[in-house]
Amino acid sequence: MNTFLQELSKKAAERWAAVLLGPGLLFVACVLVGRHQGFTRALDLARLRAYVRSVVTDKAYQQPAGLVVAAAIVLLSAAVAGLAVSSAGGLVERLWLPAGPDWYVRLLVGWRERRWSRKQRACLAVEAEARQELVRNRRRGVDTHSRAAELRRLLARRNAYSERRPDEPTWMAQRMAGATARVAERYRMDLAEIWPHVWSVADGQVRDDIQGVRDSFTGAARTAAWGAALLGAAAVTFWWPAAALGVLLLVTGRRRGRAAIGILVPLIESAVDLCLRDVVGRMGIACPDAVTPDVADRVVRILRVSVPDT
Repeated sequence: MNTFLQELSKKAAERWAAVLLGPGLLFVACVLVGRHQGFTRALDLARLRAYVRSVVTDKAYQQPAGLVVAAAIVLLSAAVAGLAVSSAGGLVERLWLPAGPDWYVRLLVGWRERRWSRKQRACLAVEAEARQELVRNRRRGVDTHSRAAELRRLLARRNAYSERRPDEPTWMAQRMAGATARVAERYRMDLAEIWPHVWSVADGQVRDDIQGVRDSFTGAARTAAWGAALLGAAAVTFWWPAAALGVLLLVTGRRRGRAAIGILVPLIESAVDLCLRDVVGRMGIACPDAVTPDVADRVVRILRVSVPDT
Protein backbone atom coordinates (compact mmCIF):
# COMPACT_ATOMS: atom_id res chain seq x y z
CA MET A 1 0.00 0.00 0.00
CA ASN A 2 2.83 2.42 0.84
CA THR A 3 4.45 1.72 -2.52
CA PHE A 4 1.15 2.32 -4.28
CA LEU A 5 0.65 5.64 -2.47
CA GLN A 6 4.19 6.72 -3.26
CA GLU A 7 3.73 5.96 -6.96
CA LEU A 8 0.37 7.73 -6.95
CA SER A 9 1.82 10.84 -5.32
CA LYS A 10 4.74 10.76 -7.76
CA LYS A 11 2.40 10.65 -10.77
CA ALA A 12 0.24 13.39 -9.28
CA ALA A 13 3.32 15.58 -8.81
CA GLU A 14 4.44 14.87 -12.38
CA ARG A 15 1.01 15.74 -13.73
CA TRP A 16 0.90 18.92 -11.63
CA ALA A 17 4.32 19.95 -12.90
CA ALA A 18 3.40 19.24 -16.53
CA VAL A 19 0.00 20.96 -16.44
CA LEU A 20 0.66 23.92 -14.16
CA LEU A 21 4.30 24.51 -13.34
CA GLY A 22 5.88 24.02 -16.78
CA PRO A 23 3.67 26.47 -18.72
CA GLY A 24 3.69 28.76 -15.69
CA LEU A 25 7.48 29.00 -15.79
CA LEU A 26 7.30 29.85 -19.49
CA PHE A 27 4.74 32.56 -18.73
CA VAL A 28 6.88 34.05 -15.93
CA ALA A 29 9.94 33.97 -18.21
CA CYS A 30 8.00 35.80 -20.94
CA VAL A 31 6.89 38.46 -18.46
CA LEU A 32 10.41 39.00 -17.11
CA VAL A 33 12.09 39.02 -20.51
CA GLY A 34 9.34 41.14 -22.05
CA ARG A 35 9.56 43.69 -19.25
CA HIS A 36 13.29 44.06 -19.88
CA GLN A 37 13.37 43.86 -23.69
CA GLY A 38 10.31 45.92 -24.55
CA PHE A 39 9.02 46.39 -28.08
CA THR A 40 11.83 48.04 -30.00
CA ARG A 41 14.55 45.67 -28.75
CA ALA A 42 12.42 42.55 -28.53
CA LEU A 43 14.98 40.29 -30.22
CA ASP A 44 18.15 42.01 -29.07
CA LEU A 45 20.13 38.99 -27.87
CA ALA A 46 23.07 41.07 -26.68
CA ARG A 47 20.80 43.05 -24.39
CA LEU A 48 19.23 39.84 -23.14
CA ARG A 49 22.61 38.24 -22.45
CA ALA A 50 23.71 41.32 -20.54
CA TYR A 51 20.53 41.16 -18.46
CA VAL A 52 21.04 37.47 -17.65
CA ARG A 53 24.69 38.11 -16.80
CA SER A 54 23.76 40.93 -14.43
CA VAL A 55 21.27 38.67 -12.65
CA VAL A 56 23.76 35.82 -12.37
CA THR A 57 26.54 38.03 -11.02
CA ASP A 58 24.29 39.89 -8.60
CA LYS A 59 25.62 39.25 -5.09
CA ALA A 60 22.10 39.06 -3.69
CA TYR A 61 21.44 35.92 -5.77
CA GLN A 62 24.82 34.36 -5.02
CA GLN A 63 23.93 33.94 -1.37
CA PRO A 64 21.94 30.77 -0.55
CA ALA A 65 19.17 32.72 1.15
CA GLY A 66 18.72 35.09 -1.77
CA LEU A 67 18.80 32.25 -4.28
CA VAL A 68 16.18 30.28 -2.33
CA VAL A 69 13.92 33.33 -2.01
CA ALA A 70 14.20 34.14 -5.72
CA ALA A 71 13.53 30.53 -6.72
CA ALA A 72 10.55 30.37 -4.36
CA ILE A 73 9.09 33.58 -5.79
CA VAL A 74 9.49 32.33 -9.36
CA LEU A 75 8.00 28.92 -8.61
CA LEU A 76 5.14 30.44 -6.62
CA SER A 77 4.39 32.89 -9.43
CA ALA A 78 4.42 30.06 -11.96
CA ALA A 79 2.09 27.96 -9.80
CA VAL A 80 -0.33 30.86 -9.29
CA ALA A 81 -0.33 31.59 -13.02
CA GLY A 82 -0.93 27.90 -13.73
CA LEU A 83 -3.86 27.71 -11.33
CA ALA A 84 -5.36 30.91 -12.71
CA VAL A 85 -5.07 29.74 -16.32
CA SER A 86 -6.45 26.30 -15.45
CA SER A 87 -9.51 28.01 -14.02
CA ALA A 88 -9.70 30.19 -17.12
CA GLY A 89 -9.72 27.00 -19.19
CA GLY A 90 -13.21 26.31 -17.86
CA LEU A 91 -14.26 29.75 -19.10
CA VAL A 92 -12.87 28.93 -22.54
CA GLU A 93 -14.92 25.73 -22.57
CA ARG A 94 -18.04 27.76 -21.80
CA LEU A 95 -17.16 30.14 -24.63
CA TRP A 96 -16.80 27.21 -27.02
CA LEU A 97 -20.00 25.56 -25.76
CA PRO A 98 -22.01 28.56 -24.51
CA ALA A 99 -25.31 28.11 -22.73
CA GLY A 100 -26.02 31.78 -22.12
CA PRO A 101 -26.67 34.59 -21.67
CA ASP A 102 -29.44 34.64 -24.24
CA TRP A 103 -28.35 37.86 -25.96
CA TYR A 104 -24.86 36.50 -26.49
CA VAL A 105 -26.13 33.18 -27.87
CA ARG A 106 -28.61 34.93 -30.20
CA LEU A 107 -25.88 37.24 -31.48
CA LEU A 108 -23.56 34.35 -32.33
CA VAL A 109 -26.35 32.26 -33.87
CA GLY A 110 -27.38 35.17 -36.10
CA TRP A 111 -23.79 35.71 -37.22
CA ARG A 112 -23.35 32.01 -38.03
CA GLU A 113 -26.67 31.91 -39.88
CA ARG A 114 -25.57 34.78 -42.12
CA ARG A 115 -22.27 33.05 -42.93
CA TRP A 116 -24.02 29.74 -43.64
CA SER A 117 -26.59 31.49 -45.84
CA ARG A 118 -23.83 33.01 -47.96
CA LYS A 119 -22.29 29.58 -48.47
CA GLN A 120 -25.71 28.10 -49.26
CA ARG A 121 -26.46 30.82 -51.81
CA ALA A 122 -23.11 30.16 -53.49
CA CYS A 123 -23.99 26.46 -53.80
CA LEU A 124 -27.45 27.20 -55.19
CA ALA A 125 -26.04 29.76 -57.63
CA VAL A 126 -23.49 27.31 -59.03
CA GLU A 127 -26.14 24.59 -59.26
CA ALA A 128 -28.54 26.90 -61.12
CA GLU A 129 -25.82 28.12 -63.48
CA ALA A 130 -24.77 24.54 -64.23
CA ARG A 131 -28.37 23.57 -64.97
CA GLN A 132 -28.90 26.56 -67.29
CA GLU A 133 -25.60 25.90 -69.03
CA LEU A 134 -26.57 22.25 -69.57
CA VAL A 135 -29.92 23.21 -71.13
CA ARG A 136 -28.32 25.89 -73.32
CA ASN A 137 -25.56 23.63 -74.60
CA ARG A 138 -27.96 20.79 -75.29
CA ARG A 139 -29.96 23.09 -77.57
CA ARG A 140 -26.77 24.02 -79.38
CA GLY A 141 -25.49 20.47 -79.51
CA VAL A 142 -22.35 21.39 -77.59
CA ASP A 143 -20.72 19.30 -74.89
CA THR A 144 -21.20 20.73 -71.41
CA HIS A 145 -18.25 21.24 -69.12
CA SER A 146 -19.09 19.56 -65.83
CA ARG A 147 -19.14 21.80 -62.79
CA ALA A 148 -19.71 18.92 -60.39
CA ALA A 149 -16.25 19.30 -58.86
CA GLU A 150 -16.86 22.97 -58.11
CA LEU A 151 -20.26 22.20 -56.62
CA ARG A 152 -18.80 19.41 -54.46
CA ARG A 153 -16.13 21.79 -53.21
CA LEU A 154 -18.71 24.42 -52.25
CA LEU A 155 -20.91 21.82 -50.58
CA ALA A 156 -17.94 20.48 -48.64
CA ARG A 157 -17.12 23.98 -47.40
CA ARG A 158 -20.73 24.56 -46.38
CA ASN A 159 -21.03 21.20 -44.61
CA ALA A 160 -17.70 21.71 -42.86
CA TYR A 161 -19.18 24.89 -41.43
CA SER A 162 -22.57 23.33 -40.69
CA GLU A 163 -24.52 20.54 -42.36
CA ARG A 164 -27.79 22.36 -41.69
CA ARG A 165 -28.85 25.92 -40.96
CA PRO A 166 -27.05 26.81 -37.71
CA ASP A 167 -29.10 27.04 -34.57
CA GLU A 168 -26.19 26.92 -32.12
CA PRO A 169 -23.73 29.73 -31.34
CA THR A 170 -20.46 27.91 -32.19
CA TRP A 171 -19.23 25.12 -34.46
CA MET A 172 -18.52 22.89 -31.46
CA ALA A 173 -21.96 23.47 -29.99
CA GLN A 174 -23.49 22.73 -33.40
CA ARG A 175 -21.69 19.39 -33.57
CA MET A 176 -22.89 18.46 -30.09
CA ALA A 177 -26.42 19.51 -31.02
CA GLY A 178 -26.13 17.31 -34.09
CA ALA A 179 -25.54 14.29 -31.86
CA THR A 180 -28.62 15.19 -29.82
CA ALA A 181 -30.70 15.54 -32.99
CA ARG A 182 -29.53 12.21 -34.43
CA VAL A 183 -30.22 10.33 -31.19
CA ALA A 184 -33.69 11.89 -31.06
CA GLU A 185 -34.34 10.92 -34.69
CA ARG A 186 -33.04 7.40 -34.17
CA TYR A 187 -34.60 6.55 -30.81
CA ARG A 188 -37.10 9.35 -30.07
CA MET A 189 -35.20 10.11 -26.86
CA ASP A 190 -33.47 13.15 -25.46
CA LEU A 191 -29.72 12.54 -25.23
CA ALA A 192 -29.42 14.65 -22.07
CA GLU A 193 -32.02 12.50 -20.34
CA ILE A 194 -30.70 9.11 -21.38
CA TRP A 195 -26.97 9.82 -21.19
CA PRO A 196 -26.46 9.35 -17.40
CA HIS A 197 -28.04 5.91 -17.68
CA VAL A 198 -25.95 5.02 -20.74
CA TRP A 199 -22.80 6.12 -18.93
CA SER A 200 -23.65 4.06 -15.87
CA VAL A 201 -23.93 0.81 -17.85
CA ALA A 202 -21.08 1.44 -20.32
CA ASP A 203 -18.03 -0.77 -19.96
CA GLY A 204 -14.60 0.47 -18.97
CA GLN A 205 -13.23 0.74 -22.51
CA VAL A 206 -16.08 2.97 -23.66
CA ARG A 207 -15.70 5.18 -20.61
CA ASP A 208 -11.94 5.41 -21.04
CA ASP A 209 -12.27 6.38 -24.70
CA ILE A 210 -14.81 9.10 -24.00
CA GLN A 211 -13.00 10.39 -20.92
CA GLY A 212 -9.72 10.50 -22.83
CA VAL A 213 -11.24 12.66 -25.55
CA ARG A 214 -12.94 14.80 -22.91
CA ASP A 215 -9.57 15.34 -21.23
CA SER A 216 -8.11 16.32 -24.60
CA PHE A 217 -10.86 18.92 -24.96
CA THR A 218 -10.06 20.29 -21.50
CA GLY A 219 -6.37 20.41 -22.41
CA ALA A 220 -7.19 22.29 -25.62
CA ALA A 221 -9.18 24.85 -23.66
CA ARG A 222 -6.25 25.23 -21.25
CA THR A 223 -3.89 25.77 -24.19
CA ALA A 224 -6.15 28.52 -25.53
CA ALA A 225 -6.26 30.07 -22.06
CA TRP A 226 -2.44 30.15 -21.96
CA GLY A 227 -2.54 31.89 -25.33
CA ALA A 228 -4.86 34.54 -23.93
CA ALA A 229 -2.59 34.94 -20.89
CA LEU A 230 0.45 35.51 -23.12
CA LEU A 231 -1.49 38.07 -25.13
CA GLY A 232 -2.24 39.84 -21.87
CA ALA A 233 1.44 39.73 -20.91
CA ALA A 234 2.37 41.16 -24.32
CA ALA A 235 -0.14 43.98 -23.86
CA VAL A 236 1.45 44.89 -20.52
CA THR A 237 5.13 44.49 -21.48
CA PHE A 238 4.86 45.42 -25.19
CA TRP A 239 7.06 42.40 -26.01
CA TRP A 240 5.61 41.26 -29.32
CA PRO A 241 7.13 37.71 -29.36
CA ALA A 242 4.81 36.91 -26.44
CA ALA A 243 1.88 38.06 -28.57
CA ALA A 244 3.01 35.85 -31.46
CA LEU A 245 3.30 32.86 -29.12
CA GLY A 246 -0.10 33.70 -27.64
CA VAL A 247 -1.76 33.75 -31.06
CA LEU A 248 -0.10 30.43 -31.91
CA LEU A 249 -1.41 28.85 -28.70
CA LEU A 250 -4.90 30.25 -29.30
CA VAL A 251 -5.02 28.79 -32.81
CA THR A 252 -3.56 25.48 -31.63
CA GLY A 253 -6.02 25.24 -28.74
CA ARG A 254 -8.98 25.97 -30.98
CA ARG A 255 -7.91 23.38 -33.57
CA ARG A 256 -7.34 20.78 -30.86
CA GLY A 257 -10.72 21.59 -29.33
CA ARG A 258 -12.50 21.17 -32.66
CA ALA A 259 -10.67 17.91 -33.28
CA ALA A 260 -11.67 16.63 -29.83
CA ILE A 261 -15.33 17.50 -30.41
CA GLY A 262 -15.16 15.86 -33.83
CA ILE A 263 -14.09 12.61 -32.13
CA LEU A 264 -16.29 12.97 -29.05
CA VAL A 265 -19.58 13.28 -30.95
CA PRO A 266 -19.41 9.90 -32.77
CA LEU A 267 -18.13 8.26 -29.56
CA ILE A 268 -21.18 9.48 -27.68
CA GLU A 269 -23.51 8.30 -30.42
CA SER A 270 -21.84 4.90 -30.58
CA ALA A 271 -22.09 4.55 -26.79
CA VAL A 272 -25.83 5.15 -27.04
CA ASP A 273 -26.15 2.64 -29.86
CA LEU A 274 -24.21 -0.02 -27.94
CA CYS A 275 -25.64 0.48 -24.46
CA LEU A 276 -29.22 1.67 -24.92
CA ARG A 277 -30.74 -1.82 -25.04
CA ASP A 278 -28.92 -2.66 -21.82
CA VAL A 279 -30.37 0.47 -20.22
CA VAL A 280 -33.86 -0.45 -21.38
CA GLY A 281 -33.51 -3.99 -20.07
CA ARG A 282 -32.33 -2.82 -16.65
CA MET A 283 -35.40 -0.59 -16.46
CA GLY A 284 -37.53 -3.71 -16.70
CA ILE A 285 -38.79 -3.05 -20.21
CA ALA A 286 -38.79 -5.94 -22.65
CA CYS A 287 -36.62 -5.16 -25.67
CA PRO A 288 -35.73 -8.37 -27.51
CA ASP A 289 -34.70 -6.64 -30.74
CA ALA A 290 -34.27 -2.99 -31.66
CA VAL A 291 -35.50 -0.08 -29.55
CA THR A 292 -38.89 0.55 -31.10
CA PRO A 293 -40.92 3.79 -30.75
CA ASP A 294 -43.20 2.04 -28.25
CA VAL A 295 -40.21 1.04 -26.10
CA ALA A 296 -38.82 4.56 -26.38
CA ASP A 297 -42.12 6.05 -25.19
CA ARG A 298 -42.12 3.77 -22.14
CA VAL A 299 -38.53 4.75 -21.29
CA VAL A 300 -39.35 8.44 -21.63
CA ARG A 301 -42.37 8.07 -19.34
CA ILE A 302 -40.14 6.48 -16.70
CA LEU A 303 -37.45 9.16 -17.01
CA ARG A 304 -39.90 12.03 -16.87
CA VAL A 305 -42.04 10.83 -14.00
CA SER A 306 -42.57 13.68 -11.56
CA VAL A 307 -41.35 13.38 -7.99
CA PRO A 308 -44.15 14.21 -5.51
CA ASP A 309 -43.50 17.01 -3.03
CA THR A 310 -42.96 15.92 0.55
